Amino acid sequence: MQLRPPPDPSTVPEDVATALDAAARTLGFRPAVTVLRADRRDEQGVASLAQWAAKGAHLLEADLGLGPGDRLHVDLPAGWTLAAVCLAAWWAGITVTTDGDAEVAVVDEGRSVPPAATDVLRTGAAVDGAPLTACDGEPWAEAVQAFPDAPPPPRATPDLPAFAAGPRRWDQRELLADAAALGDRRGTLGLTVATADAVLAVLGAAARPFAAQRPTVVLDGATRDAAAADRVTAWLPG
Repeated sequence: MQLRPPPDPSTVPEDVATALDAAARTLGFRPAVTVLRADRRDEQGVASLAQWAAKGAHLLEADLGLGPGDRLHVDLPAGWTLAAVCLAAWWAGITVTTDGDAEVAVVDEGRSVPPAATDVLRTGAAVDGAPLTACDGEPWAEAVQAFPDAPPPPRATPDLPAFAAGPRRWDQRELLADAAALGDRRGTLGLTVATADAVLAVLGAAARPFAAQRPTVVLDGATRDAAAADRVTAWLPG
């Protein structure tokens, strides 16, 4: 079932704050990112992700002292947690980077901390309420809980990069346009954790649901058969 006609490329929002607000008002609790595992299904709706992003933006600003022009290293698998962290950073005008050149990092459990990082938050088991086994890094999901669901004023400006991966830089408009163009704009996008590189993970899971107002389904140890009910119309290649 189609939720609404696909957005025209010329109408892609100029910034993430506008895209997130529009998607939350239009889609509410309809799915944004769904992760299919061998034994369970984890789903986050648009409105829920907007709340996680709001909490994260407050955390990055108030607790970690980050602001427009600063960089946040992110090393997370495709999924709703990646989306929440990236959306929070973009709201605050912070550049998400995958190259390790940042003093603050959000890293999945088991992944290495970049040498430059002095503040580290971990995701993984803590997202499901269980303790992390890694001794370094505060659980991200716990750290954001005390902060408001309402976002701070958006801090991004058009001249600031939103995403940096190797030599490539995207501002927020470019990020949203590239994300909206992934796969079939009319339906659900699918990608696989094992084959999606860092750029595809960020574009597909963190930006596309809000740029195109279409959900993304992520396979993490599950086969494509598990996504049959989600009516995926395009899979990102590995």
